[in-house]
Amino acid sequence: MTRQNRSRVPEPSLVGDIGSKRTADPSRMADREVPIELTRTPDLVHAWLDGEIPESSVRGAEAVRHVAFWKHLDSDLEGRRQLHAPVDLTQRIMAALPETAPRAVSPWWHRPVEMNPVAVAAAAAGLLALGTAIGATLKGR
Repeated sequence: MTRQNRSRVPEPSLVGDIGSKRTADPSRMADREVPIELTRTPDLVHAWLDGEIPESSVRGAEAVRHVAFWKHLDSDLEGRRQLHAPVDLTQRIMAALPETAPRAVSPWWHRPVEMNPVAVAAAAAGLLALGTAIGATLKGR
């Protein structure tokens, strides 16, 4: 009995296969697109999850895989359902909050403008050049 490859990414058999982007240097890995396979949960699994049919009536390799996933997820969640938050959690959260509300941020038009002198000089030179270009264009008409 041969074992199926569970990988969703097809492996090319040779380095020169079409679609392969392997490099000659095996230590470097080239980027490649990986096709995304969308799987649809079988209707039998939906019916089992809804409690309409027993687990024994779910058949098919794909459906059995989905059932195993949901049973594993349920067993993991069952342990988490038993966890309880510490009794003093609310008190610790409230103690961590600041006593006073943070100061409201003023709107941008009320804040002082601070500019770098070099940026101001560059903006002035740019505006002067723009004015000169517009003046030359209008004078040439």
